[in-house]
Amino acid sequence: MNSEDNAGKEFCVVCGKEISGALGTAHLYHDGRRFALCCPTCVEMFSRAPARFASGEHPMTIVQELLDNLRWNEDGR
Repeated sequence: MNSEDNAGKEFCVVCGKEISGALGTAHLYHDGRRFALCCPTCVEMFSRAPARFASGEHPMTIVQELLDNLRWNEDGR
């Protein structure tokens, strides 16, 4: 898909889902820029690392790291 195909479309900054005109979407701001998010999980992920998502770092790298940090350690903590 080229950039012309995406013209006027909006995508979740965390998971990449197209959310143009979708109900139940959210928009958060970081450093004066507006970021679209598709669901509460993506809002939570963005809230945990807004500067990294805003910088254009690969979203799935950030999400995987955040999920790894949320998992329980082997000793139950």
